[in-house]
Amino acid sequence: MIGTLRTALALLFAAAVLYGLQHTRPRYSQITSPIVTTGGMNERVQTGNFALSLDSVRVARALDVETFGKTKAYTTPGVWVVVEGTAEARYETLSLTSADWISKAGVRYTLTDRIPATIEMLPGDVNQPGLPRRALLVFEMPQEAVAGGAVAVTRSKLSPLDDEVQIAVDADTDRTEPKITLRRNNEGFPWTILPQR
Repeated sequence: MIGTLRTALALLFAAAVLYGLQHTRPRYSQITSPIVTTGGMNERVQTGNFALSLDSVRVARALDVETFGKTKAYTTPGVWVVVEGTAEARYETLSLTSADWISKAGVRYTLTDRIPATIEMLPGDVNQPGLPRRALLVFEMPQEAVAGGAVAVTRSKLSPLDDEVQIAVDADTDRTEPKITLRRNNEGFPWTILPQR
């Protein structure tokens, strides 16, 4: 009788220990996730490899893109979110190839791939140490995902334990514009964002 009770107590103790380990130890995805540095709009957020600041965000229902004298209209069932900022490498030449919009609910929206590469959006831009470079990010998402969102930028989604910047964005959906235009510039600043005509 005492031996059975000891066995039952040992099994119960082992089950409790295993349950505790299962619910208190981090998951593999948490162990290998990026190292996040957070900040807000108009603030230079710096990681070990790069720095990023976001200074402008605009929300529109439609988007026109002007390149080489031609205009193409883009529509969406949601809204377009156009974010501008400045990126800078700190110690070595690097490209920032991954950017997501993280909604308040935690859903991630990747950069749109519908805008032509001639606009020079963030992915693929080469950043040099000490030379700040303007960054343009264009997202397409449901309107309810805009409020309380944040922009997350990293060198690559495939690099575990890499640096990631998350910047809380104060986008106001009450000021959604009917349409904005992205125009590629041939000289000087790479692009211009125009309000509806």
